[in-house]
Amino acid sequence: MDFIKRFFSSKPKAYDNIKQEGSPSDIEHKTIDERFVYQFIQKGGHFFYPDDMDDFKSELLKLLKFLKADKYLVLERAYCHFMNKLEIPVTSDFNESNVMLGGCEYLIADDGAIMTTAAHTKTYRNTELPQTRVIIALSNQITTSKTQALVEINNKYDKPPANIQTISIFAKPKDDLLGGRWYDTYLFLIEN
Repeated sequence: MDFIKRFFSSKPKAYDNIKQEGSPSDIEHKTIDERFVYQFIQKGGHFFYPDDMDDFKSELLKLLKFLKADKYLVLERAYCHFMNKLEIPVTSDFNESNVMLGGCEYLIADDGAIMTTAAHTKTYRNTELPQTRVIIALSNQITTSKTQALVEINNKYDKPPANIQTISIFAKPKDDLLGGRWYDTYLFLIEN
C-alpha cells in the first residue's frame, strides 16, 4: 500500500495524479492495489485513504455532511453501532434513506469492482438499494479477479453466503441507452 501513501500524502492533487497516471496498456504492470485504485477511479469512484482512525472518522463525517441525508441506510449491525457512537442517524428500512453505508467482501483489482454478499445487502438486489453508497473496506480485501474473490469466499465460509453481487459502474454513463444502473460510490480503504 506504499503507493497509496505516496499519492495521498499531498491530498488534493493526489486524486488527479491517480486519474491520469499510466494508460490502460500498462495497467498489468501495477501492483494489485494500484490496479484496483486505478480502475475504481477510472470508472468514477470516489476514493479515500485515511491516515488513521481519527482521520477516517473526520473524513467520514465531512462526507456524510456533504451527502446531506436525513438518515443513512445501514444493514450491518457493526456499522449501526459505529454510526450510533458518532451520533449519526441510521435506519434499516431502505425506503427511508437515499444513502447506504456498509462494508463489502472484496475489492476486485482487474475491473475496479466491489463485491458484496447477503452479509452486507441482506436479500436486497443492488437495484433495490440506494444509488449512493459509502463503502468501508480493509486493504487485505483487495483481490485480483472475481474468480479469485469467489474462491476466497468459498474458503472463508462453511456455507457460501447468498446474494453475491458486484457493482462496477460508479459514474453515470455518457451514453446510457441500455438503462444500466450506476452507483455513486465513496470508498474508504483502511490499512489493516
